[in-house]
Amino acid sequence: MKESNIWLKFRIFTVLMLFFAAFMVVFVRAFQLQVVEREKLRTIASRQYFKEVTLVPKRGAIFDRNMKELAVSTDAVSVYAQPERIENPREVVNVLAPAIPMDRRELMEKINRNRQFVWIKRKVDFHAAERLKGLNLDGIGVLTENKRFYPNLQLASHVIGFAGIDSNGLEGVERRFDDYLKGNAYRIVDERDAHGEAIIKNNIDRDAAARGMDIVLTIDKVIQFITEKELNRAVASTRAKGGVAIVMDPRTGEVLAMAVSPVFNPNLFWEYSPRFWRNTGVADVFEPGSTFKSFLLSAVFEEGIAAPTDRFFCEDGVYRVGDRTIHDAHNKRYGWLTVTDIIRHSSNIGAVKIGEKLGKEKFYRYLKEFGFGSKTEIDMPGEASGNMPHVKKWSKVTLGTISFGQGVSVTGMQLVTAFSAIANKGYLMKPIVVKSVIDRDGKVAKEFNPEVRRRVISEETAVKVTEVLKEVIKEGGSGVKAAVDGFEVAGKTGTAQKPDLSAGGYSEGRYISSFIGFVPADNPRITILVLIDEPRGEFYGGQVAAPVFREIARQSLPYLGVYVNGRVVKASSLIPGIEYEADSAKIAPAVVSRGIKQGDEIVDDHSSGGNAYIMPDLAGKTVRQVLKISREIPLEVRVVGSGRAFHQDPMSGVRIIPGAVCEVWFR
Repeated sequence: MKESNIWLKFRIFTVLMLFFAAFMVVFVRAFQLQVVEREKLRTIASRQYFKEVTLVPKRGAIFDRNMKELAVSTDAVSVYAQPERIENPREVVNVLAPAIPMDRRELMEKINRNRQFVWIKRKVDFHAAERLKGLNLDGIGVLTENKRFYPNLQLASHVIGFAGIDSNGLEGVERRFDDYLKGNAYRIVDERDAHGEAIIKNNIDRDAAARGMDIVLTIDKVIQFITEKELNRAVASTRAKGGVAIVMDPRTGEVLAMAVSPVFNPNLFWEYSPRFWRNTGVADVFEPGSTFKSFLLSAVFEEGIAAPTDRFFCEDGVYRVGDRTIHDAHNKRYGWLTVTDIIRHSSNIGAVKIGEKLGKEKFYRYLKEFGFGSKTEIDMPGEASGNMPHVKKWSKVTLGTISFGQGVSVTGMQLVTAFSAIANKGYLMKPIVVKSVIDRDGKVAKEFNPEVRRRVISEETAVKVTEVLKEVIKEGGSGVKAAVDGFEVAGKTGTAQKPDLSAGGYSEGRYISSFIGFVPADNPRITILVLIDEPRGEFYGGQVAAPVFREIARQSLPYLGVYVNGRVVKASSLIPGIEYEADSAKIAPAVVSRGIKQGDEIVDDHSSGGNAYIMPDLAGKTVRQVLKISREIPLEVRVVGSGRAFHQDPMSGVRIIPGAVCEVWFR
């Protein structure tokens, strides 16, 4: 009996121990799962039931100085896939590839990826978005994102730059002010229902996210258009490699226009070589040639070393300096010339003689004061500082060549800023391309006011230099083709051989032709720099660049409210059919008899000598209103988007014929 009790107790103990062991196993495992591996398992569960997708908020807009849109963000559809839900990838590829459109092999590769979420194509066009609506493909979905759009196409593209697929600024103002423009990214979550089906919510309140701030530029859209038009025309007619034109208000340093040729369309930036994106007005350097004589003249007058009527012997066109022989352009053989005539005829030998009298230390000091050899600190990426050799490295030859603009390199922005100091009575301004940053509430978050860097020369000296530069534009001067009817112009021509970087020395037949000036000379409103890179045929700045200056000034001055004796100036080449009233500080266009009428009515343009019309301004109109107008021409309209019109091609004011095609974008 005793042995039986012992055996019973043993069995009970054994069972208890087995239960205890089992309990401990369960407890340890539960502790491991709920405590030790809690975060790891939570992450795995989240991946199974949720998918996080990061989307960028609406990027801030970029405006010109008159609040005209230069860069905006519009809604765009992006296509994504959830490969786990796609049962027949080949069938999906056959249906989806032509709708997007997209390469079938690339699409199949994305669908076959071992991932829960993959972008198929970001920010497809409106036509592709419409085709996607009726497809109903399992595992394929769409999300609405923001797409950057540049309504003026190539206009000011080198200033504005562009943003990439993820709305990151890559060039220009888009890059420099990216932190202000892009706002804060936000996320959406893909949930799965009880059957494991994915649900992505597309009705997100994206406006609740922190959208980017707006940027207001100093650029004037109209002056930018004029500048680009005339520069591109000159580059094409001279078969040049490229060109740069900059328009600045010398009183404030505000850049009103900055044109670079060749142009690119930022909406399709990936179709261009990166060299087309480069803003050569701030990023590239060149030898300024005879335009540099203006600063030599400023230094000489400021130091009182010479007067406009002082005479220098120009050695009959040949002058030996050290181991170099200096010649005058056009093989001219000048004898005695006054300082004024040296500048008017752009005599290199005369400039060398003046430079020798000034001395290298003083000349170097003034050039540094004008800002050469240092960045202007304009708010643009990639600015170069140019090359100004230290005075200790100057030889007699260096002093001579720099006196007429060789042996030193500058940027276009440096040159127009320094020349504007002469126009501004001796005050050097910091160049400005951005006026202000506007926050989400429409308030000014940051403002860029005109900033005086320093006084370089006295007002008296500036007036003297201006009087001499006026002579350049008069009959017999090298810049006579820059003359603007009714206005006095002060300016200087420049023609510089391009250095041969491989063989050394200078290249034969490769020149940079330039003209820089300000107008009206005695009360300057604009300073204009024109550079033509490697023109073919005629290459002197007075022949190639000066006419471009004239056309930009002639069309811009009436627009700015600057007139000859206060009378009305017709600027038919600015905008067809528009005249500008002299008594208005802010110019409002008034429609005249050339075929434009205010409102919706379309009027015949009889000046074209045929059945032609003027393209109306469709901005702000609904689709119905646009279609009604189009029937009156008739005009074939391609509608993109919905809402109200914000962009059209052709632009308003362009002459069109019946049956012309116009693409109108709505939002």
